[in-house]
This record gives sequence, structure tokens and C-alpha cells, in this order.
Amino acid sequence: MAILPADVEIAKSIVNACVEHGRQILASQTPLLEGKDYDFMPGFEEMTIHLYLAGVMWRFGEQFDLPTSAKDRGFISLLPVLSNSGMKVEAARRRIAELYEIAGGNSEKVHPVVFAGYNAFEGDGSLARLFDHFRGDPKVSGAPFRLLDRAKPIAAILGLASFGISALIGLGWGVSIGIGLISAAAVMAVAAMIYHQMVGTWSARRP
Repeated sequence: MAILPADVEIAKSIVNACVEHGRQILASQTPLLEGKDYDFMPGFEEMTIHLYLAGVMWRFGEQFDLPTSAKDRGFISLLPVLSNSGMKVEAARRRIAELYEIAGGNSEKVHPVVFAGYNAFEGDGSLARLFDHFRGDPKVSGAPFRLLDRAKPIAAILGLASFGISALIGLGWGVSIGIGLISAAAVMAVAAMIYHQMVGTWSARRP
């Protein structure tokens, strides 16, 4: 059966309705996040909000009769959301594919964040509860991530300094490069060890 222009317009209007509903729900949730001072690793809050929105739009889209499933439609509706935030269309499509896989893909499993969005109501505080739940998870905490991130320039500087000193005292290019690389790797190894100790310690403290 050929797809008529009217069908395309109807699909667009449904997606737009899903997006508008998602924005309304999100707008009602964000004031409840103020003053929380969450400290998550870069990208975690954005990913969580997008998965949450997919769940919100999934449920809203169930009222419409279209060939695509309401779940898929929820993720498809993320395209204008990401595009309007400045992301290029192809990048937005890749990101949606990643989010879809994180959410469980075609399996019957539903990611807890998507599930929370699916069951959300305006101003119910569900998004704040999600972030509160993840606050104590060291795997998404910003502190250990910052440790590793800040170790990188230190490792680079120490590696270059070790290389320069080795070259100045006449150890040769090959040996100097090796010493520089070993010095940089040692810094990163220490940072990684501290990172895993922090994660392990914080995990042990969790109830």
C-alpha cells in the first residue's frame, strides 16, 4: 500500500503531539530538581532525561493507531527533541539508536528510567526520585570520573618532562620515548587504582 501525503502529515502531527506532551511533563519535573546539587559523570543527566522522555512519549503515543509500535514511536519522537537542541540529524539518529539499545532494544525488558517515564504524571517528582536513586551510585558519580580526567594532563606533562630530561642526558630517542611513556602510564595506573578503590569503598557504604 502506498504511503499518502496525508498519512505522513498525520504521523508528523502525532510525533509533534508526543513531543509537546513530553515537554510539558519535563517542565513540570525540572523545578523539583532545583537545589539538589547532583554530581554525576558528564552526559549521565542528559541520557537519563532522554530515556525518561522516551517513556513519557511512549505511553502518550499508545492512544494513536499507527503501524509503528508506541514504544518505537516514543524513541522516534526524540528526533525533534535532539534536533532542536542543536544536534545534527544523523548524529541524533545515532544517539537514538544507542538509547534504544540501552533501553533494551527489541526485547521485552524495560529500562527502569524508561519505565519511570512511562508511569510519570505531571509534577509527580518521578524524575527527581530517579536522580536521588542514582546519587549514591559510584558508577555514575562525577568525583571518580574527574579524578581520571584530571590525571590525563598530569600524565601527559610528566611523560613529556621525562622524555625531555632523558633526551637531554643523552639516553637516545628510543629510550627517552620509552621512559616518557612509562612515566605517563604510571600516573594513569595510580589514578585508575585510586578510582577503583573509591568506587569499591563507596559501594561498600551503600545500604
